[in-house]
Amino acid sequence: MNKYVKYLMIFISITGFAACVNADHIRALYDAQLDVFKKNEIYTEVRSAANKTLKKWITQDLEGIHVLKSCNWKLDDAVFFNTKKDKCYLLLLIQDKNTKAELDYVYVMYGALEHNQWVIYFKGLSTMVFPRKEAGNDHYIPVPLTTLSMLSRDDILKHYYKTNRHINDEYVNKAYTPELKKKHELFLQKKY
Repeated sequence: MNKYVKYLMIFISITGFAACVNADHIRALYDAQLDVFKKNEIYTEVRSAANKTLKKWITQDLEGIHVLKSCNWKLDDAVFFNTKKDKCYLLLLIQDKNTKAELDYVYVMYGALEHNQWVIYFKGLSTMVFPRKEAGNDHYIPVPLTTLSMLSRDDILKHYYKTNRHINDEYVNKAYTPELKKKHELFLQKKY
């Protein structure tokens, strides 16, 4: 192996290690912040609103939410607030109950405080897809909810903090658009 390739391999190894350490630090930073959020009334309000809204949508048999009737689901504890705590991302963890399913999911939802009430948006944001075989399981064994939580949190955390470790308000606020509201209105109109 020539000298150049050897140095390149060392650089790649160090860079990869630094990225892992950085991800661990960011996760630890968020976990500490989440502990503080959990003691705040706003955290409780937004999670309560999200759970109530999801159950209401299931009862209304909305087409876009019908998948929850055939899956195990849980609203993750993580809430990714902006600094004003009037907008946030929420994660909906979903395990398919189909015995032949090879994928599990995390839906990114959005919360916005409008007229002193939390409005939850379900459509218009990304859905994360997790192949079961890549999670270290058999093709048909569901990805554990704790793993879905960690993987999806890590994805959000890539953008949630600025380099100075402060919350990136631009990232949190940018999803709150007229397009999001339009998709939400269409979602609310479609019955199964």
